[in-house]
Amino acid sequence: MHAWYIRVVALVIIASLSIESRSSTLAIALCLAASFGSFLLWINERHLRRGTVPRFWLSQVYLRNAIKTDGVHRLSPGSYFEIPEAFVLIAVPAWIATDDPLWARLVMLAAGTVFLITTSLLIFNDHTWFNPEETDPPAWHEIFRLLAGPITALPVCLIALPADWGPNGWLAALAISLMPLAVVGSRISDTDLILKTLPALVQQESHAGRELVLSETHGALSTNLRLIEQQAREIRDLAPTLYELAVSANSRLRETLTLAQLGRDSSRSVQNLEAPVLTLARAVGAKANVDITVETLSATDRDLARLVLNDLVGNALNAGAGDIDVAIAPDDGRVAISVTDDAPAMADGVWKTPGTSSARLEARLGDLSGSLTSAHNGATKTVTARWVPESE
Repeated sequence: MHAWYIRVVALVIIASLSIESRSSTLAIALCLAASFGSFLLWINERHLRRGTVPRFWLSQVYLRNAIKTDGVHRLSPGSYFEIPEAFVLIAVPAWIATDDPLWARLVMLAAGTVFLITTSLLIFNDHTWFNPEETDPPAWHEIFRLLAGPITALPVCLIALPADWGPNGWLAALAISLMPLAVVGSRISDTDLILKTLPALVQQESHAGRELVLSETHGALSTNLRLIEQQAREIRDLAPTLYELAVSANSRLRETLTLAQLGRDSSRSVQNLEAPVLTLARAVGAKANVDITVETLSATDRDLARLVLNDLVGNALNAGAGDIDVAIAPDDGRVAISVTDDAPAMADGVWKTPGTSSARLEARLGDLSGSLTSAHNGATKTVTARWVPESE
């Protein structure tokens, strides 16, 4: 509606300044005729705000076509009225109200030029970003946008400059006629710059909001889920499924924190398995490095991977590890999770003894044609869990 107010002001200025002219009747009549497009625009905006339907058939056609062309690379019906109306308004000071004072004619010429500029900007600034079917506009449309300033200034010059402006008025008329070169070109450039940077700003703002929601959710649930996991660990011999569900829920909550990172759109990605490892290491001040080269895992395999990581990394940290390297990689048709740490070696006869977590994990992996092995290399040890993944 800002453009509508500017056009109304331009119409009032031209009509008012042409009253003293001998051709005032014709000039005012032309101003009234040139207001028809603005009148239709006002009716259309009024009905859109109120959610009503116009009764006048031309207004109905205008509204239907405005809705049809919204977001599409086509001129709205109003442009077909407003473009010739602007030419008429420019012609009034140039060829009709010629007996008015020079300053009045120049003011009217400026008003008519501004009227045309508002129409031009509504046409050339329509990027139709909000219509997915119009994301690839024709090349000639974009060329016209680049030349919008000269295209708008050319008809003003052709109409106004051949008129008689006197020895002191022609240069002023030329300056006014060339005004669209600066105004239209700069406004379109500003719009292009804004829309170029807008997607990045929207993405940053959306991730900031997402990060806040995730942080609040994690703070509200993490303590309770850890307590549930600790309680479930005490009865995992009686209810192993309950323990696995608790581990999975706690790990998934940690994985959702990765959604706060730019570029992360799903917490179900394999890469997000690093989140529980980093969270566990950070809690005790240890360093952790995670290398994931496996491309995809089914939901069941991701749950098992969470259980393996929670067990192996948790045991390493409980044993005093300060530096942990985790690798999740394919291994001859199987999935291999290796955890290398610098914790002191376990006492003989502890690992895989009945009732220990390593024994339970080995039994679980054995059901999937897998294994649990350990290898020492100087001051470090590497524990590797392997299993045959579920078919997707």
